[in-house]
Amino acid sequence: MERKNIFGKAMAAGALLGGGMGLGGPEEALANRADVGEVVVEKDVPGKPHKGKVLLAIHAHLDDIPYYCAGTCAKLINEGYTGYLLRTSNDEKCGGGTNAENILSNEQENIKMAKVLGFTDVFDFYYRNHRMNNISTQEFRSRLVFLYRLLKVDTVITFNPWGHGEENPDHWVTGRVAEEACWMSGMGNDYPEHMEAGIKPYGVKERYYFVGRPGQPYNRVVDISSSIEQKIQSLVECKSQGGGNRGAELRAELAKKGKRLPILGNDDETANREYVRQFYLDEYRELGQQYGLEYAEPFYYIDLRRQGKSREEKYIEKNVVNL
Repeated sequence: MERKNIFGKAMAAGALLGGGMGLGGPEEALANRADVGEVVVEKDVPGKPHKGKVLLAIHAHLDDIPYYCAGTCAKLINEGYTGYLLRTSNDEKCGGGTNAENILSNEQENIKMAKVLGFTDVFDFYYRNHRMNNISTQEFRSRLVFLYRLLKVDTVITFNPWGHGEENPDHWVTGRVAEEACWMSGMGNDYPEHMEAGIKPYGVKERYYFVGRPGQPYNRVVDISSSIEQKIQSLVECKSQGGGNRGAELRAELAKKGKRLPILGNDDETANREYVRQFYLDEYRELGQQYGLEYAEPFYYIDLRRQGKSREEKYIEKNVVNL
């Protein structure tokens, strides 16, 4: 799948934010809008500022999270999040074997990739690859609501549900249903059988929608310089799809001709890592340079923690009198 040059241009001026903590004033407005020409830059925060919070990263295929947001997932987990990974398709169409062989190899590599990034557990829904627009989105949504509530998910990372230019039905179905479930998981009257089982409503508070196609909007840039090695290794694990073994392949091809590329080193693992570093990170490096960072990933970010007081609450606070 072609994933190069996916980022649209944005103005380099923007508010600085350390790890998603404590925006206020005009920066708060910027954090929730993508049409103002500025973005918030989210940098590392020392310690474990997100300890006690739960992250669910949702992708359709093995290589989605590694390409689009592996650095951010690793950063947030390194800062204290408990992270879970959900893959919605079975990836049967992606790989060099039969459908069954592809399903197995992608599943195994998905688990390895999750371990590299620090995820605690992996879930697979196994919907048919490239056919997710044919499934029951009601059933899909109910499964997601159950997971959000069971895990008490605070933050979701996934596709932009309304990102234009998205041709892959697995992507846009996953993004839209994930968004619906974010809202519905906090509702008290949906899926009452959950409450009977002791699983209470739990609303998702933050969403990071990654940029998947050229021109999709973003209002946040996350500094992934500290987690770039984890991103590289996560891409190396994507061998059934995503080109994670291209370095070893190229090294072998050149050796047959009596040639070598010094950057590929003397073994396959080094070749794969250095190939990823040389050829797969250009857009993240270029985006980072726009904001004075080494590497960065862009997102359309939504924060439902800062809704503030309603007009009614403000009016009562200002005008209420004692009886």
